[in-house]
Amino acid sequence: MSNRLLLILLSAFYFSTLQKTTGQSWSVSSPNSKIRATVELRQPDKNLVYYVDYIENATTDQVVNPSDLGVRRMDELFASNFSFEGITTRSIDENYQNASGKKLNLRNHANEMTVSFKVNNKLMNVVFRAYDDGVAFRYVFPETSGGDYYVTGENTTFQLPTDGNAWIQEYASFQPVNEKFFTNGTTMNQGIGTHSTFPALFKTSKFWLLLTEADLQDNFFASHFDVYYGNGTFRLSPPDQNDGNGFVNFAKSSLPWVMPWRVIVIGKENKTIVESNLVSNLSAPSTIADISWIQPGLTAWSWWSDLYSPTDYIDSKNYIDFASTFKLPYALIDVDWNKMSNGGNINDLINYAHTKNVKIWLWYNSGGPSNQIDAQPRDLMHVREIRRNEFQRIKNLGVKGVKVDFFQSDKQEIIKLYLDILKDAADYQLMVNFHGCTVPKGWERTYPNLVTMEAIKGAEAYIFDGDNFRPNTPAHHTILPFTRNAIGSMDYTPVIIGEGRGVVHYTTDVHEIALLNTFESGQTHLVDMAQSYLGLPPIAQKMVQEFPTTWDETHLIDGYPGTHVIMARRKGNNWYISGINGLNEEKTVNLSFSLISSGEYTKQSLKDGNTPRDIVSTETNTAIQTNFNINEVMKPYGGFLIVLKRKGCQESYTITGAANDLMNEYKVSNKITSSVEILSNRNVIYDAGKSIDLINGFEVKPGGNFTAKMGGCNN
Repeated sequence: MSNRLLLILLSAFYFSTLQKTTGQSWSVSSPNSKIRATVELRQPDKNLVYYVDYIENATTDQVVNPSDLGVRRMDELFASNFSFEGITTRSIDENYQNASGKKLNLRNHANEMTVSFKVNNKLMNVVFRAYDDGVAFRYVFPETSGGDYYVTGENTTFQLPTDGNAWIQEYASFQPVNEKFFTNGTTMNQGIGTHSTFPALFKTSKFWLLLTEADLQDNFFASHFDVYYGNGTFRLSPPDQNDGNGFVNFAKSSLPWVMPWRVIVIGKENKTIVESNLVSNLSAPSTIADISWIQPGLTAWSWWSDLYSPTDYIDSKNYIDFASTFKLPYALIDVDWNKMSNGGNINDLINYAHTKNVKIWLWYNSGGPSNQIDAQPRDLMHVREIRRNEFQRIKNLGVKGVKVDFFQSDKQEIIKLYLDILKDAADYQLMVNFHGCTVPKGWERTYPNLVTMEAIKGAEAYIFDGDNFRPNTPAHHTILPFTRNAIGSMDYTPVIIGEGRGVVHYTTDVHEIALLNTFESGQTHLVDMAQSYLGLPPIAQKMVQEFPTTWDETHLIDGYPGTHVIMARRKGNNWYISGINGLNEEKTVNLSFSLISSGEYTKQSLKDGNTPRDIVSTETNTAIQTNFNINEVMKPYGGFLIVLKRKGCQESYTITGAANDLMNEYKVSNKITSSVEILSNRNVIYDAGKSIDLINGFEVKPGGNFTAKMGGCNN
């Protein structure tokens, strides 16, 4: 890991102290100087506000209007009567690697300022970071004290323009699990009669914004938004007193006390929201030195298709067989596996899985006093000694991961439980998946063994809320990449094929398979019955079973929340391009291949057929040129999926008029034969290991450029 944190002097380039009639202000700008965050000490109340500007081509637009800062600590109200104490600054530029996510190798590059204030001789720092794709700020009480201090909430607001639209999810105050629909572009001047959760997406007249939090540690609770009244003011709120079976809803810590980042992702295009890694960048570095044992992947999952299968050895064994046949690395044994009978128990099943080269994940109830759900096994996670003994036991059995469910609270005690589970699981080299949980907070950087989280209204809703879920699902799918999945891995459990379980879905089967690429989840659970996947066309089977779950690049090609999403992801030299249609009408999209290196590829393709359950699958060899553009047609609620696998160096290449001279460079180990014209706007390279034969028909037109090289694949 490269880590270059450079402390620099106060610089007029991106920091300034300005005297105004309203008071003093201090600013920090992003590395590209386009985004600027300002903190202002206002008179006469000596209160703090911040605002965010976007500067481009000598034009300044205010993205976030003046908004409140402050913390309600029981021994002091940090809301007014602030006095300025000083400022420190630094530049941050570091490279790091995650084990899962939309991009594994990341650069954290930002400018930071820490402004110190006092209220009644008590210190509070406000730390702001400016990135090229947004800003973030957090509160720090820097003094040292071993006593207990308590925070009941913040005065923090986000004051947004009211001329746009919002995609917001209602917050369930009692037992919050973040499993409701997002609104679909609610107008900002319209009030919302409930609290709402992170993340929240906004489109103003010029910008896209996403609000969330990051680097939440065990010294604070998870926040959400208070009731919104249509005035552009989004105010932070602590957990409801009633959740978590009576735990207090304030935070407790000694000093110093570092609180979570409040995050604002900002872009002129919505692709900035989808592609941003700001939540990860803001989070603490990995606590796991060697992450090589963390190997996310596709997982067979029997529970959705048969709720009682985890209690039945034969049924579970059949799913192990499916995972082996389908070449899946993992199988999850879900709720009540400790009650398994009918020919064997969980130990027998794990031993059988070893013989099939299938690795096992096990489900657990988070248990303890925070929930009263009796699903088994429970009461093994909330006490450290019991938890570590269980982790040691299953590690000895060869289990690779745990799915821990039913947290249902955002209070500090439960946040501590999440992190304690992650720390202990890492000690026993166990990967983790949280369900019935809070939304991602950047923990996948700090604890890379966390490979996915639920916090989503996923495919299980077809079982429990089908009549409501079914008609809203297509649009829901197109909103998630801009909202929930933008902040971290999302265990939606995709890919329903046909209606074998008796679940009717409006999405086409190709739309469902395309979700493998549209959504990102380090551990991706295939939701449907084994026979559904085994009945797919051979090419579709191959595409599903070989699909990656972690990525080197992620790009939104086109899309709008509520209508459609076109996503491109890269793994190694291979590209995966998907489209889903959230509308009940046919949609044609134009695909550019500008991201993809020219060359020879094997192209696998799935398209909608004549009916929603028809899949048109093809596999061909194709030459890709970066200036290619093609049209793809998606049926109502349909989709497409394209996999481009880069070929190794060919032995020889014959280039004729039929080949259309598509590529800029041809590289072979042996011989190139060409009989084409190189046109005036082309720059073509032939690179062969042994010979280049230019036969009748070959010509370089005026203005064209041609280079012949000898070396081929050895270059």
